[in-house]
Amino acid sequence: MTILRNAGLRAWPWILVAAAALAGCGPKAVRGDEVAGLDDQAMSTGLDRRDLQKLLKENLDTLQNAAVVKRWEQENRPAVAVLPLRNETSEHIDSALEALISDIETALVNAGHVRVVSLEQQPALMQEVKQQQSDAYNPQQVARWGKQIGAQYLVTGKVFTTDERFEDERRVQYSLFMQVLDVETGEVLFQNKSAVTKALVN
Repeated sequence: MTILRNAGLRAWPWILVAAAALAGCGPKAVRGDEVAGLDDQAMSTGLDRRDLQKLLKENLDTLQNAAVVKRWEQENRPAVAVLPLRNETSEHIDSALEALISDIETALVNAGHVRVVSLEQQPALMQEVKQQQSDAYNPQQVARWGKQIGAQYLVTGKVFTTDERFEDERRVQYSLFMQVLDVETGEVLFQNKSAVTKALVN
């Protein structure tokens, strides 16, 4: 038993060396600014931050030139709130969509056309909206939510997908749909859809 124990002790440093060598063969953690184009590479057909930012930018650029913005300018900075974006994909992107709400709010604040009322300051209402997101396109519900937080306009939207497969190839088309609604009337004052495609090809 003593001999075996001593043999095990002598072998231990070699086990550590072998483990370290094997660890060196695996993936290495890097930062985005350490590898050129790292943030540009698609790691899968799932939505990533770059995809969502592209979808959002296209919608916001279109909104900036829409008639509703001219209306806001005439109304001297009306109050606007951004509802949670509905996830109609199979992707687990709810946290990423919550981050997009802040991006939309930031863009609206910086453009200076409106006053932004943040739903984050209304936790009970935020929870209700998330639970009843199918009602985000119901004019009566929109009017109730808007009046509850003192907003004259609501920005709402959803992300949805079309998924196609052929043999071992796959193409996924994602779309971000955005609307601006008049709280008082439920009228749709702006509507736009942007799209991005991800694929696995040979």
